[in-house]
Amino acid sequence: VDDLDAWQQTGQGTEGAITATNITAAEWNFTVGRGADLFEKLRRMPVKLGDVTSRIFQGIKTSADKIYIVEEKERETGTSGRIKVHSREKNTEFWLEPDLLHPLIKGGDSRRYHLQRTNRLILFPYAPRENSSSGLISESIFKSRYPLSWSYLLANKIFLENREEGKMRGANWYGYVYPKALDVMPLPKIFTPDIAACSSFSLDETGDVFFTGGVAGGYGILSSPEFSREYILGLLNSRLLEWFLRKTATQMRGGYYSYESRFIRHLPIRPIDFADTADRERHDRMVASVEEMLALHRRLAAARTDHEQTNLKRQIDATDRRIDHLVYDLYNLTDEEIRIVEKY
Repeated sequence: VDDLDAWQQTGQGTEGAITATNITAAEWNFTVGRGADLFEKLRRMPVKLGDVTSRIFQGIKTSADKIYIVEEKERETGTSGRIKVHSREKNTEFWLEPDLLHPLIKGGDSRRYHLQRTNRLILFPYAPRENSSSGLISESIFKSRYPLSWSYLLANKIFLENREEGKMRGANWYGYVYPKALDVMPLPKIFTPDIAACSSFSLDETGDVFFTGGVAGGYGILSSPEFSREYILGLLNSRLLEWFLRKTATQMRGGYYSYESRFIRHLPIRPIDFADTADRERHDRMVASVEEMLALHRRLAAARTDHEQTNLKRQIDATDRRIDHLVYDLYNLTDEEIRIVEKY
């Protein structure tokens, strides 16, 4: 039912038949009317996002964001490179070492192909171990290598050790209550907001960007080694996969949709047969177009004049349309199927 008032008066709505064999113990997604065949075609594709990724993970949960998340006010040059930050918890400023501070983004900072950096930083009291996992930095190392950061944590010790009804009392009082995804957070990754009005997948090419979990945060996506991040990014930001997600994900108030792992992991991914010359060329065109899109967004972020911004936005729109048509070709869509996707 698209028009509730009309349905109440006349029963007007879209109707269709669902084959009984499709009603299984698996999740139900009913699509009838125009677009039903396309939805079923995509749904039946055997390769999903979850099959081409090594991990889809939620952001950090510190349980003390007012302490760990700070606002950068000033950065010293030179060997020390100290950073002056503002603490919301103490409502005052502190000087901290830069080594444990990472740029922090929220879900709203992500747009198609672009991560907007802010002055938010997160204090990350963990370091890599020999087995590639991350562990809490010991008190002795903290005191000797990061005395400013240690003093800052000590100033907040009472609050930190009393989190979760005293769960953090003890030697690990300055760690996160829920230390998840610590080993993968510093890796290059695709990022998506938890909730968004449209597909807003972006790329952290270096791994220096951190993010939190929950409504204001998002999910990180690590593509498998045999799949290009740029290729996956182009598919995820396409109109086609956005159309598919809107048929399967939870719709929120105000036209927003959930991009949680439980929804995006089922997005259909077109694999590439690199032994096929035509298929390899399609892949390479997609990667080149996505790299161009990333470069255009970097230039747009640095543009200062209205003329330059307008020109770059036109180029971005044209490149976006080119990527969409590459996706239509990869998924072998008919002209009618393309019209269905572009009508939403």
